[in-house]
Amino acid sequence: MNTSKEQIHKKNLLVISAFSVTVLLLFLFISPSTKHYSLSVYPVIATFAGALHIQIGCFMTMNYISNRKKTFLVPLACAFHCSGILLFIALCLFFYGKAPSGVIYNDIAVLYFLRNTLIAGLFFVTYYLYAKRNKEQKLCNAAIHFTFAWCAIHLVMALLYSTRILPHTFLLVNPNSNAWLRPLSGLASYSFILMWASIVLLGAIFTRLKNLFWLSMSLVALSNLVSIAIMLKYAYMDSAGWYIARGLECLSAMAVMIALMSDIFQRYKTSRQAYELSYQNSVRDPMTRIYNRGYFYSSLSAEIKKVNDNRPLSIIFCDIDFFKSVNDTWGHLQGDRVIIKLAEIIQQQSRCHDVIARIGGEEFAILLPETSADTAYNIAERIRIIIEQQTPDTTNGDFPRTITISLGIVSSADNHAAAEQLADLADRALYKAKNQGRNCVVIHSDASANVITTPALTITDI
Repeated sequence: MNTSKEQIHKKNLLVISAFSVTVLLLFLFISPSTKHYSLSVYPVIATFAGALHIQIGCFMTMNYISNRKKTFLVPLACAFHCSGILLFIALCLFFYGKAPSGVIYNDIAVLYFLRNTLIAGLFFVTYYLYAKRNKEQKLCNAAIHFTFAWCAIHLVMALLYSTRILPHTFLLVNPNSNAWLRPLSGLASYSFILMWASIVLLGAIFTRLKNLFWLSMSLVALSNLVSIAIMLKYAYMDSAGWYIARGLECLSAMAVMIALMSDIFQRYKTSRQAYELSYQNSVRDPMTRIYNRGYFYSSLSAEIKKVNDNRPLSIIFCDIDFFKSVNDTWGHLQGDRVIIKLAEIIQQQSRCHDVIARIGGEEFAILLPETSADTAYNIAERIRIIIEQQTPDTTNGDFPRTITISLGIVSSADNHAAAEQLADLADRALYKAKNQGRNCVVIHSDASANVITTPALTITDI
């Protein structure tokens, strides 16, 4: 398990490293264009990113509700919820802001960097909560309270700024040329880059990128770092750099969504496997792993409804002869080996659609759909002969001596018959075989139970 986790950690580190190197090469060798672009496509990108962020926040909220121990999901959920809200506030300003385009650009830039400080602060809280997830609860509660306060501060600032209650003296973009203004074009941008680089490093240290979810979180942090670096390289807000940065933001959000959906499907798969295992354990005999008594009778009841004169069904009951002597002579563990080996042989000699079940200590039943009494007899006789021919050597000691079985058969074409009634008739035929000297097959008929014994018959004759 530890080896597997280390392999995942190394693979995720390789993904992050490859992404970082690729972006760095693009950043160094692609010369920035001085061409100006309209922000007409911005509403499409903002709408997509905002809806995606809110959806991610909802998934994380539901994940936290399903497991309250994952407190580190609270700041992440708040980060994506608030990010989506801020994006929609920016959309409202874009469509309904009664100001020159240069002022609108500045408003969008202000809201973008509000989102950056909001998400960055909550990422720090996330990694703190993850590192302290098994530690003192008071510190975790304080971190959660800080999360809500941090979100409230940024949302209130965004609302006050967008409604023009706060004076618009916070200029990041030149309203006339749309160029980035200092300090954003200098010290402030480098501070943001350093902050996101620290978050990427903390994520790798605390989470060890042990799964796809934490890898996606690191990609989000890395994409924010790269976005600011790209905008630093481009002198104007309405340049290609703005769209490249927004594209990276959308891609990182999609990576988070893929990670969350992957987690959901993995949980579904695990739950499905657990359910199937539980179901199989409920219908199978724990020792032989063939079906148990309950499943046999349930299947028999279902098959009875399908029978008619052209599609009869048959059932075979069989019992080990003198099984008590095996337990008395070689012990109960050896007796269990005999039962397990017998079940294995019966399965091998039956058809794929037959239902083989252990219905008692050493008693077995075989349900044969669409099978006449003659065909059931051939199957029963083949099983009887093969078991009789087994030796301690051919079974690797599972049979301590020659083992024989007695078998009773009943066939029916009545779709109104009761499962218990047919089972009782097969049981009577079995006990008839016991009374006739054992190691034989008996077919039950309405008049009497017909004993059919062919001790000289060989497998090739069947």
